[in-house]
Parts: sequence; C-alpha cells; structure tokens
Amino acid sequence: MGELLPQAYWASYALSLGNRVKTIRVMRGLTQTRLAELAGVSRSLISNLERNDYNGARAADPTLSTVYRLAAALYVPPAALLPGAGELVGKPFVAQGLVREVEAAVEIALRWPNEPLDTARFHESYLRQGAPAAEPRFDDAVYRLP
Repeated sequence: MGELLPQAYWASYALSLGNRVKTIRVMRGLTQTRLAELAGVSRSLISNLERNDYNGARAADPTLSTVYRLAAALYVPPAALLPGAGELVGKPFVAQGLVREVEAAVEIALRWPNEPLDTARFHESYLRQGAPAAEPRFDDAVYRLP
C-alpha cells in the first residue's frame, strides 16, 4: 500500500519542526542537554530533531508525546512547534525563515506569541542542569508567577 504523500514531503515538515525547536530553545537560553532533561528525552533525540536526521538514513519523525514534552519544556503551545498547523497538508512545507516563522503567530484557535513574555529567556537558575523542577522558570521581577 502506497503512502499518501512522498517521504520528501514529510522531510520538509520535520526540518521546519527541528528549526522551530532549535530557535525557541536558543531564544529561551537552553542547551540541548537541559532541554532534554526538562522534556524527559535524550540529548541525542534533541540533536537529531534539530538536524532533521534519524540514524543518517531518513528525516526525524518524533512521536506525538515527544512533541508535547518539548512544548511543555519550552513553555509554548504544541502548535507553535508544528509547521503548517493551520494549513491543509498536501505539499512540502515551505518555511519563511527561522526567526520570522516562529515570531509570526501560529493561527488555529490560538495565537503565539501573544506578548513579549512568551519569548522571554528563562531564569539563569532554571537553565542549570540538574536544577530542581520547582525552580521558577522566569525571574519574578519580569514575570509574576501565579
């Protein structure tokens, strides 16, 4: 039974997902190691996603749980990581550029980023490997935690 779309189409989506993960990770000030720790995945998985490589043979293809773990760790809606989330799938995904693509709002039933704090860097103590899960994500002076 043939695939709905050629494998090359999925590679374009995987490339954009990896670019979004890396752009937001760097924007937040996280290393691959710290993001992996926060998301409960391996650092090599983060590296593979960002490079769009899976064992050198094919495009990265994360599971749904991985996308949600990354979104939680990056503190973004899952749709912010998914290229073309508001479009019909039927052709290769064409990104507008790494930073512009993330800064442009992802429109479905949400809009992100909504405010400057949505793209704020995490607090330095939160960025440290092994920091307790209870460590505040943002500096209290910048972001009032509920």
